[in-house]
Amino acid sequence: MRWLDGPFLEFKRYINRPCLRLVKHSFQCYPMLRSFYRLGSKFIAKTGIPQLFHRLAYRDQLTVIMYHGIIKEPLIIEDWCFIDEHSFHLQIEYLKRYFEIVSLSEGVRRMGRGEIKRPTAVITFDDGYQNNFDVAFPILWEEGIPATIFLTTGLINTDDTVWYGRVNLALSKTQRTHIEWNGFKFDLSRSDLKAKASTAIQESLKKLEHPKLMAAIRRMTSELGDDPDCSIAMDSPFRMLDKKAIGEMAASGLIEFGAHTHHHSILSHLSDGERENEIRQSTDAVYELTGQPCKYFAYPNGRAEDYNSKTIQDLKTCGIQIAVTTISGPNDRRTPVMELRRYGIGADLPMAEFQLMVHHFVNRIFG
Repeated sequence: MRWLDGPFLEFKRYINRPCLRLVKHSFQCYPMLRSFYRLGSKFIAKTGIPQLFHRLAYRDQLTVIMYHGIIKEPLIIEDWCFIDEHSFHLQIEYLKRYFEIVSLSEGVRRMGRGEIKRPTAVITFDDGYQNNFDVAFPILWEEGIPATIFLTTGLINTDDTVWYGRVNLALSKTQRTHIEWNGFKFDLSRSDLKAKASTAIQESLKKLEHPKLMAAIRRMTSELGDDPDCSIAMDSPFRMLDKKAIGEMAASGLIEFGAHTHHHSILSHLSDGERENEIRQSTDAVYELTGQPCKYFAYPNGRAEDYNSKTIQDLKTCGIQIAVTTISGPNDRRTPVMELRRYGIGADLPMAEFQLMVHHFVNRIFG
């Protein structure tokens, strides 16, 4: 164990992990404490401590970062998964300055051989939005940065989008001032209240089996006055990638592609047959879209309860060699390559907190 582990273990001996999680939750939920947390983050980030901490304690470990959509204009209703172009550019510049950025396959290869000797990062995108090509890719190309995009293959080359995009769009368009859903009444009188409603509704929908989830989406969008079958506009932030864009990125040599299931189904909610089919369809589609065997996979939702040992075996049967979760933390030689950890980057993450996150500083204290 590294010499820095001692002080942290002593600290956690007296303040247990549930207590630390409560402190973190309080910082995030209460405005005054949140302001204090952000002020503290800015101070720590300016000292250079996170970079030093990383080099001393985590220099042989791999940082994997998760994005979704990158947008030029703000959404009508903010969604955590969509960050603005300027913030993304700043984050890429920071990573390029303090990390060696490598592809997912190269990062895992180095990690397995013990060849990571300095802060090393991998950039990934989930879902497969058109803005990955229109907005993010030009920045990656300019900086020479590799990345991996995980495709929800059943939505590629279509006018449809991921189900939570339908929730956001319906709430954005509705003229209703409230909606009752799942026993709760949500105030929709302002955009910030609509954003809170969207987050809460999405979390409740994730608990449903996929057919029931999709049926619930149709009911909700209709109730809000939207058409559940309307085409997603070409300039919509929720528009999915097409084959042409995928081909251009694949030809660049910078972008690897993986599967994210065919319908964005949470795999633990499916029967054995449904799960196998969902994985097989998506890996086959990635091959058809890219001309390359599909070796990489991202679990939808990605928490520990969203997949199991059967899921991993199904992935291996379909040729998957590397799979990523949404569980936060660093990766080292002991981390299963079918359960890699990632740091999710959302719309509400200030630059200072981004720095503390990617250097594992927050994870070490609160993880």
